[in-house]
Amino acid sequence: MKYKQTGTNSWTVEVQENGKTKELFIEFPQDCIDQVGWAEGDDLEWMPNEDGISWTIRKKKDETDRKRT
Repeated sequence: MKYKQTGTNSWTVEVQENGKTKELFIEFPQDCIDQVGWAEGDDLEWMPNEDGISWTIRKKKDETDRKRT
């Protein structure tokens, strides 16, 4: 797993390739998952950054969260 913490809630995680299937995947470090409060089954939003080569990923707010904000 290749990653680097770049801020309090910010990580750089490298896209990896399965050697057999050639499929691309991202493996998030457990520290990252714990720190940002993600859990299995959460929906994530992928947003391209202005640099055109990186993405921001965050937990998608559900209807309950939207009503509170």
